[in-house]
Amino acid sequence: MTVKVILLDYDDTLVDTFGSRLLAAKLAAEGILDPELDMNAIMRNSAGRPQRDIWKDLADNDRTAEVLMGKYMNLYWNETSKSIQIFPGVEDLLSELMLRKLKIGIVTSKVRLMHNATGPYGVLVEIKRLGLNDIFDVIVGWPDVEESKPHPAPIYYALNQLQLSPNDAIMVGDSHIDIKAAKRAGVTSAAAKWGTLNEHLLIESNPDYVLELPHQLTELV
Repeated sequence: MTVKVILLDYDDTLVDTFGSRLLAAKLAAEGILDPELDMNAIMRNSAGRPQRDIWKDLADNDRTAEVLMGKYMNLYWNETSKSIQIFPGVEDLLSELMLRKLKIGIVTSKVRLMHNATGPYGVLVEIKRLGLNDIFDVIVGWPDVEESKPHPAPIYYALNQLQLSPNDAIMVGDSHIDIKAAKRAGVTSAAAKWGTLNEHLLIESNPDYVLELPHQLTELV
């Protein structure tokens, strides 16, 4: 297949952040939501969705949802995210893609870059801390577009920034949300099984390709 750009989801595809997100969610919910809620199952079944939408589903009103989101953001960005790690094989994958002169992008529902009283936070801050900040040609996150995946808008935005068409791209992600977004945008889809939180939903979304490990992407393109 002829590909000019590899678009990658971020959480659970490039970087193992689930443990940090789960801990932040559990701590944020304390004293507000039912303590019997299985937050692990909720987070796994909501893989790929914006965290704000997850809180809206769990809270009994918008104000409570915003309180939960505020607590979660503070906990994740200032405390729990310090333990995140790049998945094994991902750095080698990115190096190989760069050697092949392919464009590389991130398309995520996570905050790209924002600021608060404690300083900057978002994907740009995380990838800099992980030593990945000089790799990507485009990074799309919240709030670059109004709609999140599975809407195709984030993928279209990335392609527009690179002046490329859907036929030039492959979207790689760990969740069914990523695969649905790719299909709606008309780009080739690839399932990243190495970090998926819900393999059943991922495979059920019928991706064009299924990748067990990161290096298989280089074999594909």
